[in-house]
Amino acid sequence: MRRRTFEHVYSELCVAVNHRVSRYDLWLLVREEGGDPDELTPRQARFFLGNGLSRMLTEEGAALSGRARRRLEKRILGFDPRYPTPEEWLVERRDPARSVA
Repeated sequence: MRRRTFEHVYSELCVAVNHRVSRYDLWLLVREEGGDPDELTPRQARFFLGNGLSRMLTEEGAALSGRARRRLEKRILGFDPRYPTPEEWLVERRDPARSVA
């Protein structure tokens, strides 16, 4: 089972706070907020951003400016799992056997 949306949320969050966050803690927090990390929908991601993101940032001891938070939300909500990300596209071009499709 694929978790592309969850993995995208995880990677964008790590980039936004400039360090690795606990994938397991994020997983648990998404579950607590009513989401299913294995099948995270855009609606569940939006709900997490509205409710769970602040809690995750507090637990990580990280703070985002308003602009950085809006940018993070835009990047997460703009993700469409039907299409490869630029990173996935580059990997696929190098090694077609690792295609995400």
